[in-house]
Amino acid sequence: MKWIRLIGMFIFIFMLTSCGSEPVMPEIGTPEPETDIPQEMDQTDGEEAAAEEPDANQTDLYAFFMEDGTVAKFKGEGNEFAAITLRTEYLENDHVAVYEDNGGTVTLRVYRLEENRIDLVKEQSEYYEDYQPTAEELQALEPMALFLETPIEIGDQVKGMTVIQTDAQVETPYRTFDEAILLENTSEEGALLRTYLVEGFGEVRREFRMGEGEEEFVVTSSLESIE
Repeated sequence: MKWIRLIGMFIFIFMLTSCGSEPVMPEIGTPEPETDIPQEMDQTDGEEAAAEEPDANQTDLYAFFMEDGTVAKFKGEGNEFAAITLRTEYLENDHVAVYEDNGGTVTLRVYRLEENRIDLVKEQSEYYEDYQPTAEELQALEPMALFLETPIEIGDQVKGMTVIQTDAQVETPYRTFDEAILLENTSEEGALLRTYLVEGFGEVRREFRMGEGEEEFVVTSSLESIE
């Protein structure tokens, strides 16, 4: 009965939890053409153009999700509900919906992307239809929990878990990733929970570990395919 409760806890926790050209030089002795544009205006236009350029150091928050319309399948080991399917849909006004199907139920999670943070704004289990909200309905959603903030550093909290590494290697049936963000959390019962996030893919692996040595009980969900 204890193992059954732990497996149930594992499932419950994880359910909660993307030219310029060279200037033309005038000929020697030829006067440069006059211009009616004041020098002050040229400088202002340059400043506005620079302000519009994106910050090269700013992380694309969409990179923490699969691409719009993709269906990702995860190979499950250790439990019948470990094999999951994630379907990702981009919504209006920087919102992302993720449908998680573990074979027993489908859970909808909606995230809001704002500058350097992502918030969970909606979560509903037993959701078997397409979520099609209006822009007003999306904006009316209140943040439920912080998903992550950037830049991500060791010791930060992401998905309610602690960042242990930002350059971890993780193997999945899909491929081996070398720059994964490793998140960990230990439950009161001593169960170790791990999640691996990869920029450009989002979540690629989950782990639940309990016990040690030959008595260790392990449940994993690993990215296997993307359609």
